[in-house]
This record gives sequence, C-alpha cells and structure tokens, in this order.
Amino acid sequence: MAEYPNILARNAIQSATVTLKNSINGDLVEDSVFRLTHLTDRSRMSKFKGDGSATEQRIVWSFTDAQVAEGGIAQNLNTFVLDKNFTLTGGSAAAYLDYSTTANFASYETPVSLTDLDSDSIYWRTFTAVTRKYWRLRITGLTVAPEIFNVWLGARIILTFGPAGDFDPYEEEIAGEPVHGASGGFQWTQRFRRRVLRANFENLIDSQYDLLDSLWTQAGRDGKNWWWLTWPATEPTDPLYLNCEGRAKRFAFYRGATRGGSLEAFEVK
Repeated sequence: MAEYPNILARNAIQSATVTLKNSINGDLVEDSVFRLTHLTDRSRMSKFKGDGSATEQRIVWSFTDAQVAEGGIAQNLNTFVLDKNFTLTGGSAAAYLDYSTTANFASYETPVSLTDLDSDSIYWRTFTAVTRKYWRLRITGLTVAPEIFNVWLGARIILTFGPAGDFDPYEEEIAGEPVHGASGGFQWTQRFRRRVLRANFENLIDSQYDLLDSLWTQAGRDGKNWWWLTWPATEPTDPLYLNCEGRAKRFAFYRGATRGGSLEAFEVK
C-alpha cells in the first residue's frame, strides 16, 4: 500500500490562552524575555524559558469562551511536535501531552509521552483525533529551567496521493551568497546545505486539490512555515520544517475537471 505525505500547516495553540503552572496547578512566573508566546510563533530565533524553581512545569493552552479560535472553541487535534534544540535537563526529564474537559485537569488523558529525550531530535507524534478545550504540555523531572524553541499542536493534512514524475524527498541545495572576484574567482559566503521540496502534481480532482489548497490557506499564502513529513510511517524521525518563501501557487486547470501544478519550499534551519 502506498504511503503519502502528511502536512502540519496550522499551529492551533497560537490562538489559545496560555498559562504556566507548577505540579499542583499553582501559577508560575514566566520569563520577562523568553515568553510563553515564543513557543508557538513558528520561529527558531525565539524561545521559551520556564521557571528555575519547579521540577514539574505545566504549560496550559485553553480555548475558552472569550477566545476567538478557528473552527470553534474546543479544538479537534491529532498531531504534536516538539522541535529540536530544547533544554529539558534532569536524569528522568520527560514531557507529556495531556487533554481534558476541565480547566483544572481533574481528569485527563495523555496521548503523547516522551522519555529518554534527545535535544537533536524533532519529535513528531500523531494520535487519534479528539476534540477538547484544554490541552497542556507537562514536563517532569527537571533540575534546571526548561528551554523550548517550538511546540506545535494541530490537525494535520493527510494527503491521499503523491507527486507525479521525478521526486526526490532527500533533495538538497547549496544556499548562501555567491561572490565573484574581479579576477574571475568565485566562492560562497555564509554557505550551508538545506533540504528542498519540489513536487509536481497532475490530474488532481477537486477533493485532492482542496487538500493542497488548505495547506496554502493555512500557511503558504502568508509565507509561514509548515511541517512536512515525507513518510509518516516509514520515516517517522524525518519531519522537515519548510517555508515556501513567498512563492506563488500555480495550479492550472486541465481540459476537463482536473488540475495540476507544483509546490516548492525550502528547509528552515
């Protein structure tokens, strides 16, 4: 059976009210510089830093009556991502995603548990979709203040088809500034390699095109970053953080009722 890519383009918790709690749901004071909002701003240039005094810390996202949230108040979600380069220090440090129907989490379920954490890894985890108003990231076993660059929680776009023609999910390119010297020399400045996504699609019926259009609506048209996981089952540790860098979306009509076009995006380092 063919396996097709999944895309996470909207971080639902960007539109939630967020608070920082300790192990008994008492309020903790967020850092004055490395704020809670930095967790969900899609940037690897900003980070959240927690309280240095609590061994267990709970980041709670609430979709409340006063909150304007796309799709309603309680959110139907199925995908969690903890980005790399985090600091969760402690011999038994672990992270858990919980959801609940009550603000105090008197009863809750835990669809995602992360132990033996490796800061060099991106943790993409899927779970059975559930609609809840209250969600939290519960971090235990800490010995120093936690530091996290990115957390995503959303509903992924599950493609039912793949690209047409030649497609290399591991394609790379050299990025940087090319410099030509007066005597004909050439070199790259600030040179690095990055993964690229170049995918062509043909003969898309309306339902297939709508999936790609939802990606564009949620992230692409505004030049926002999104996660693309090439093969969710066979490559679960290879999620790519991509941005289309403002390129246009061009999907032309063919003769008849089908469409075709291409997506191009570049790895966010």
